[in-house]
Amino acid sequence: MSMEFETRVTILPSESFEEREKRLESEQDSDEESEPKRFDWQLKRPEDLVLSDFSMYDDDPKPFKIYTRSFVYKNEAQVEKEKQIKIAMADYRKRSRNLSRFDAIAPPKIAELCSSIIPLPIDDDLRLELTPLCNVALEKYNDDNQGVNFVLTDIVKTTWRPGGMYYITFQAQDPSNTHATTFQAQVHKMCRGPPHKVISCAIKT
Repeated sequence: MSMEFETRVTILPSESFEEREKRLESEQDSDEESEPKRFDWQLKRPEDLVLSDFSMYDDDPKPFKIYTRSFVYKNEAQVEKEKQIKIAMADYRKRSRNLSRFDAIAPPKIAELCSSIIPLPIDDDLRLELTPLCNVALEKYNDDNQGVNFVLTDIVKTTWRPGGMYYITFQAQDPSNTHATTFQAQVHKMCRGPPHKVISCAIKT
C-alpha cells in the first residue's frame, strides 16, 4: 500500500536590496530608541559632578533632586514641592495631634509617607476581611473576662498600618445585655493566614 504526502510550499515575494536596507535601518533606529537615554552627568564619576551639570533640570516642571558627596541639587519644581509638603504636614500634624491610632486620618498624598497609619473605607470586601479579626479579638476578650460572651454585631471603622496591622473599632453584644458595646482591637493579620495575633482588645472608653 503506497502513501502519498502532499507538500505545500509558500513562496514569499523577494525583498529588494533597497527594501532590505530600509528595514535594517528601521530596526536599528527602533533598538536605539528602546535604550534609555544617558545624560552627560550620568557618564561622569560622582566625585567629578558639579552643580552646572544639572542646569538642564532648572526649568523642568517635574521635581528633580540629587545628592552627591559635596552638594545637593534641587530644581525649582522640587523646591516648590518641598514647600507644599511642609505646609501640608504642618496642617496634618495639627489635625492629628490628639487622635489615637484608631482614629487616625490620612496623611497628605504629596508627602508620600509609606509607613503611616491610614483609615480604610469600609465596604463589603473589607468587612469580610475584618470579620475574622474581630472574632478572634472577641474570643480573647471573652477568655480573659470569664462570664461574658460577646458576639460581633457591626464593624464601625478601621485604620491600617503597612505590614498587616489593623486598628478596628467594632460593636459586639452579650446575650445578657440588649445594648451593643463598642470595642477597639489591635490585630496583626498574618500574611500566611490564621492564627492572627491579637495585640489588644478592650471596651472603648
